[in-house]
Amino acid sequence: MIEGIGVDIVGVERISAIYNKHGRRFLQKIFSPREIEYCCNRRNPPEHLAARFAAREALAKALPADNRPGWKQVEIISGKEGPEFRVLSPDWKPPGRIKVSLSHERQWAVALVIIYKEVGAIETGYR
Repeated sequence: MIEGIGVDIVGVERISAIYNKHGRRFLQKIFSPREIEYCCNRRNPPEHLAARFAAREALAKALPADNRPGWKQVEIISGKEGPEFRVLSPDWKPPGRIKVSLSHERQWAVALVIIYKEVGAIETGYR
């Protein structure tokens, strides 16, 4: 059962400009150390940073206003099945499983987030 859907698009140049102005202080305010390391070791770090920024915005859009995590309460890591959210703070609990899809190219980064709860056979009436 889908609990929420969110999508966001971010201009890569916007993230690059913010980074150029504020440096690592910006990165450390928004991203986890693992995300910073991953993104900064890629060929075009601003694309990867923008995708993760878009994912946080998409997550906020998929959630009710009273249950949104702070910037650093989650991180997006590259898992075996693609990118995935990892909750970093015991102060925030997601309302279900979170799936995220990221895409980026030179100018744009986009993220789609779907929050869902698994529904058992008894709940749906199917056996």
